[in-house]
Amino acid sequence: MRAELAAAAQQAVDEWQPDEDGWDEELGAGGACDGVSRAMAEVLASVEGAEVVDGGQEGDDHAFNVIYDDKDAYAVDIPAGVYETGGGYSWRKIDGAAIGPEDVSIVELDRDLVADW
Repeated sequence: MRAELAAAAQQAVDEWQPDEDGWDEELGAGGACDGVSRAMAEVLASVEGAEVVDGGQEGDDHAFNVIYDDKDAYAVDIPAGVYETGGGYSWRKIDGAAIGPEDVSIVELDRDLVADW
């Protein structure tokens, strides 16, 4: 599934078209992680019996997914540094950003931590 996740994320990054000053009509100076996360969530939604929710915590400026079922939970992400540079709410697209299956991070979480999400 990493290849499918990477392909969906790549499409989101390719659709992000900031101008030479880094400004995008839809995202402003913000980055593409919300779009990347949404694209990957669509792929993850195909996992039967699992729920997909937004990851992160209050004040976090990076979007990622958490997928879980009755027994297991995983954070699924592509680190922002793969396709953008910056911080906070000011990001720039990396020229020629290419996302591959090896860029998809899947980290097991304590299932009890996502019980209330």
